[in-house]
Amino acid sequence: MPGDQQPVDGFRRRKRYLPHWEGPGEAYLLTFALRRPPVVDLTEERYGRLVVDALRFFDGKHYDLYDYTVMPDHVHVILKPIASAGKSGGLSRITHSLKSWLAHRINELAGREGDVWAKGSYDHVLRNQKDYEEKAAYILDNARRRGLVDDPAAWPWWGTGAADR
Repeated sequence: MPGDQQPVDGFRRRKRYLPHWEGPGEAYLLTFALRRPPVVDLTEERYGRLVVDALRFFDGKHYDLYDYTVMPDHVHVILKPIASAGKSGGLSRITHSLKSWLAHRINELAGREGDVWAKGSYDHVLRNQKDYEEKAAYILDNARRRGLVDDPAAWPWWGTGAADR
């Protein structure tokens, strides 16, 4: 996990379906899932590549990307919003932007209309290096635990962002 960036203003609590705590300079585990029943399999090449490309596109612009995995019906990401002018980029804005952009593109590729993502998302503030390491290991091992691969590093939809290099 990176060291602190410039100082940013205080914690904010947002609530939609679950409470979301957004802290200045914090890194997060973010999980968002397809609506039920799932409208597509995110691990099909065209969808998996779309999600990975979207995550990487905003790396270094709106957030620092650490780890991610795309599963058939959900996405796990560890990221840290980038602060600008003393304010955090806002996890809720980042989540909304990713989900909205991806929903439009997924619907285009699938030739469909309507909701793609489940309402809400799950986020967890990473409290320290140990917490980060545990969540990164969880992300890496997700596909193996689901029986999709024997070797977690062989999962084509797992990776790290520039912040992890």
